[in-house]
Amino acid sequence: MRVFGVIRGNDEVGKKGTGLTPNILARFAICLSLKDKTIPNPEEYNFEGQEIAPRVLFGEHEQIYQALMINRLRKDGYTVTEDLLNEMTRVHLNRGAIALEPRIKDLSSFAELAKEESND
Repeated sequence: MRVFGVIRGNDEVGKKGTGLTPNILARFAICLSLKDKTIPNPEEYNFEGQEIAPRVLFGEHEQIYQALMINRLRKDGYTVTEDLLNEMTRVHLNRGAIALEPRIKDLSSFAELAKEESND
């Protein structure tokens, strides 16, 4: 799976700015996107970026993220296939990363964002 440049390459958002690894930021980005009720358009997102294996991206929580994605795809009216699951996971990661970038600059702003999002 390719990780969007905002997660992997922006030092302000990435590890140097927050101390968080790209996979943690990517997980949060996916959740941020899944929370948005609109259906993202895959054609709006660039799939260039660093390749990260799902096992590295999701760690021991891979099945949980897969279940979240399958649930969302069904709610959006899709017939779930492996290809669609992979594509839409990338789409949600990218949409979430774009939403995440302007909102965090350091670990304290990330913590504040996590608190805000958990209260919605």
